[in-house]
Amino acid sequence: MKRITFILLCCYGIAAGLNIALTFAGNESFRFFTKILLMPLLLFALAAETGLKSNYARLFAAALFFSWLGDIALRWEAWFIQGLIAFLAAHICYLLFMLKIKGDRGLLQFQPLFGLPVLVYLVILLFVLNDYLEQLKIPVYVYGTVICAVWLYSINLFWKTDKKIAALLCFGSSQFVMSDSLLAVHKFIYPFEILPPLIMLTYCSAQFLLTSGAMRYIRLIDKEQQPSL
Repeated sequence: MKRITFILLCCYGIAAGLNIALTFAGNESFRFFTKILLMPLLLFALAAETGLKSNYARLFAAALFFSWLGDIALRWEAWFIQGLIAFLAAHICYLLFMLKIKGDRGLLQFQPLFGLPVLVYLVILLFVLNDYLEQLKIPVYVYGTVICAVWLYSINLFWKTDKKIAALLCFGSSQFVMSDSLLAVHKFIYPFEILPPLIMLTYCSAQFLLTSGAMRYIRLIDKEQQPSL
């Protein structure tokens, strides 16, 4: 990892910690300021580490950009659908990135039953939310299906690629599902006071893990493509 990448990731950690603390304190103005710094810091770290030269890097950069748009849109209640669309686009980019990862057959291709818990979780989540969604039922159903598809495919990466890369992407995807699940409970069912800090904690963790996994994979691909002496 390059020094500038390490510095940018440290800045991300500081911004994330401040955001979680400000969320816990209920300071909306400064919390929003720290939140809109998060994705640019990860994007700059990705650019510094990879140069955004490959299709992999550019695709993941698009995911971070759409996440940033989603972070901005969700600041206002009236822009919830726009925020949902932005994050849906981000997750489609994450999914396409994972689908492009080269390798042998993945874990789910050997044993599909490992994906069963994800499907059960999706069904239970949508069942619990169903009576509270009203006109947002279809958008939330689509979004929930896509984020669980990302999680499901990240599980398949085990045995398909380096185990550290697979673990980072899988844990990142699972953290994202947890963050969005908590957000759905907070928005549609009941606004528990403890949920906003937990939402940001899992969200910041998810984006960091996903970006770390992506950078590790892009470095691996670049190394393999270098001509041998």
